[in-house]
Amino acid sequence: MSLGGRQIKVWWLIAALAASSLLATTPVAAARSTNGIYGGVITVGRGVAGARLGMTRAQVIARLGPPVREMLNRGMSYEALPPKNPHGQFDIALQGGRARMFIISPRSTWRLANGIHIFASGAIARLMRYYGHRLKPTRIEDGERLYRITERYLGRTVWTEFYVAHFGRTASVYGFDLLFPLTR
Repeated sequence: MSLGGRQIKVWWLIAALAASSLLATTPVAAARSTNGIYGGVITVGRGVAGARLGMTRAQVIARLGPPVREMLNRGMSYEALPPKNPHGQFDIALQGGRARMFIISPRSTWRLANGIHIFASGAIARLMRYYGHRLKPTRIEDGERLYRITERYLGRTVWTEFYVAHFGRTASVYGFDLLFPLTR
């Protein structure tokens, strides 16, 4: 798996999983009071459900409440994983204690601020109509297809990405990211 040109070491993944397991028994996990966030408004190039890129961990928690799960200083999850939750995923990746990426998988209640329900049938056609040439078909490193809108926020490049199985107006969105890309 490539991450900004660097290979992730197997030992790092094992350590991350071990830390995640330990976290489940810490006060951070015990303090959870949110039942998760299963939909909301996405602001292209800015944020999701009221949280914004660049917010500190504390600011995100003040806005969204405590996460369902957390890997300290790495990320927060606001949806329970299947089989307890068939709804999908809403995660926030942190870098340097700040929100760097929002990750969402299908759930019909997620929509853009302009009203487009991103996981609904016909969403790509509506995105093409609304964003025009700003919505660019892109293939990422592993060959996966997505449509990307590139903007600037807080002096940095921001990518709003809609993952699709194929390009074209009839494509369905199966995943969404909003992120500050890693710099090389």
